[in-house]
Parts: sequence; structure tokens; C-alpha cells
Amino acid sequence: MAQDCGFPSVESAMPPDDAVANPVVDVGNPTVTVNRLVIHRLGKDGDRFVPRLRNHLNARSSTNLKVARKLVDEYSRKTGKAHGQFEADVANYPVQTHIDNYYVQRNCDFLAATKEMMDTLCAKAQGTSATSGGVIFAETEQDGVVHLMVAIVTEQWGAAMNADMETADSDTLDLKGFRFAGRVNLTEWAAGGETYLSFLRGKGQVAGYFMEFLGCTVSVSDKDETLILKDALEDFAVQFRLTEDEKKEFFDRAFEICERHRSKRIPVDLEAFANELWPDAPQQLTDVLTEPERKLSDGFIPDRRVFKSFVQFAAQTDSWKIEFSRDAINRDIIFNQDETITLKNVPTDLKERLRREIKNEQDE
Repeated sequence: MAQDCGFPSVESAMPPDDAVANPVVDVGNPTVTVNRLVIHRLGKDGDRFVPRLRNHLNARSSTNLKVARKLVDEYSRKTGKAHGQFEADVANYPVQTHIDNYYVQRNCDFLAATKEMMDTLCAKAQGTSATSGGVIFAETEQDGVVHLMVAIVTEQWGAAMNADMETADSDTLDLKGFRFAGRVNLTEWAAGGETYLSFLRGKGQVAGYFMEFLGCTVSVSDKDETLILKDALEDFAVQFRLTEDEKKEFFDRAFEICERHRSKRIPVDLEAFANELWPDAPQQLTDVLTEPERKLSDGFIPDRRVFKSFVQFAAQTDSWKIEFSRDAINRDIIFNQDETITLKNVPTDLKERLRREIKNEQDE
């Protein structure tokens, strides 16, 4: 018989999948709608992991909605994510089948799909150093895009103060410190997209089991990730209105960091990268780097063909080629309002060659 997970913040249940038909007043961040939510528990029986399952969805109470939204916010802000797609081997990685049965084929409801996924989670956790915890499944919608988020959260001890200023034990969910979570962009996946799945990369065997559970295959292109990083840094410079001098210093430092990672073959950790590049307010840069639509993964080696553009500009057509450093902008290279370029401080030998060329043409 399925057991109630006994997890904090579990409210009275409601019939499965009637969330959309009978909406409740949303609380918290209005851009994130929580369509369905259920909390199971990853339990242990001796050395074996066993699922502790609810028989109904969790109510969309004020507390539960806040929990789901908090998870979405914290997940979006976390670095250390990898992006990819489902493994082709559905027999050994069946989570995608359970999601397909629910979201695409409509062969089962949300609750049934999550129970099937819990069996897979327990199977993948066997033989690892994973620990028990609550498993939150939330279907959310934001800006017309539907996501399925799965997160394993643990309880931490706390203390609460009552009206008489007395303290009492109060176990709470660790909604910031969770290490195992993944999210599927259901809208993109159903439309045949290529990069619709993300998860916290983490370290070691435990992180590996959660990746195995999701059935995620990650194909990180160093060049593609460096291009995404480049775009993010340029957006950051615009967003925070860096002056020309500040922008030069910012990109010079970014180049140095990337060059060190490339030469020593050190994979990029976005949190450490932000701390070094923008030390006075690293979270500002982290927030830009981890914007969900960027799908920027940790763990890539910066591609010099891309990051050299942090300090150099280059372009060419069939008849000319130009390359210059950021230092030259507004000094030797003037970009005019009519979108033409003026070159200053032209080398003497080039000027002499041009004079002779023009003179020869005139003589002819």
C-alpha cells in the first residue's frame, strides 16, 4: 500500500489533475503558475531505497505554491547545471517514457507518472551513497512554457519563536541547499527541440545517479558554450552600462581568465568565474550567466577562437579584412554615425603604398 510521505508542508489533498479545471488564486511570483504538485519521499528499508508515495496530489495551498516557486527561483539561480536531452535508450532510461505517457500521450495522470518515476529513482540510487529525502515533482508554467521540475530536498533543524517569545523546534525544508534537481522543458521537448533538459551537475557518484535517473545525455561543445558566454558578458556590460574603460577592463580580465582555463585545461565553473571576474557583486554576473534561456553549462574549456574576441575585433569581405584590439576603439578606429569606419594613425608604409596606387590610377 502506498504511504503518505509525511513531509513538511503537505496539506490536504485534492483529486488528481483538476488543477487547471479549478484554479485557485495564485500567490507569490505571478509569472510562475504551479499547475500540479506532488511530494513523495525517497526512503530506505535497510540497505535498499524504497519509495514512500502519496495517493493524491498535494493541494495548491499558499505554502505549497511558495515552495514550488522558491524551488524554481533557486534552481534558476544555481550554477553547475548541464544541458542536454534524453538518452535514446528508453529501456534503461524510462523516465522519458513516463513523461511522454502523461504529457503527450495522455495515457496516465500526473500522479501516476510521478509514481513510476519514483521506482526509477530508487533503482538508480541503489548502491550509491545517496540519502533519503523528499522528492518534489512540480509542473509549472511561465510565459507560455511548461516545465517539469524534480528536486530532492532534505529537512534541516530550525527554531521558531511564538507570540510569547518562546522558541520551539521547527524542522524546515532546505530549499536553498538542495543538490539534486532537474528540469524538463516540456513545451520544447514536445515540439522536437534539441536542448530541453537540464540538471545540477554536482560531483561524484551521487550526482551521477540523478543524471542516470533523468536519462540525460550531455553534449557540451566548447565553442558553442564559449559563444554563449561571450553573448552573456556583452549583455552584462550593456545592462550595467559599463563605461568604455570599465568595459575594456572587464573583457581584458575575462580574456585572462579564459586563457588560463584553456592553457591548463580547467573546466569553467560559472560561480567561480563570476567571483573572479566581478568580485564586488558576483551575484549580478551569476544571474546573467544562469538565465534559463541561455542554457549555459558549466564544465567546458573556453575556445580561444571565440574568447579572443573579448579583446579583438575582426571582420572581412571578399575585398578587405580588418582586425583590431578593443584599445583601438575611439582612438584609431572610429565607428561613425552613418555606420562607416574611419581609420586613424595609419602606418607610414601603408600610406605610401596607397599614395602610389592612387597616383598610378590617375596617371592612367
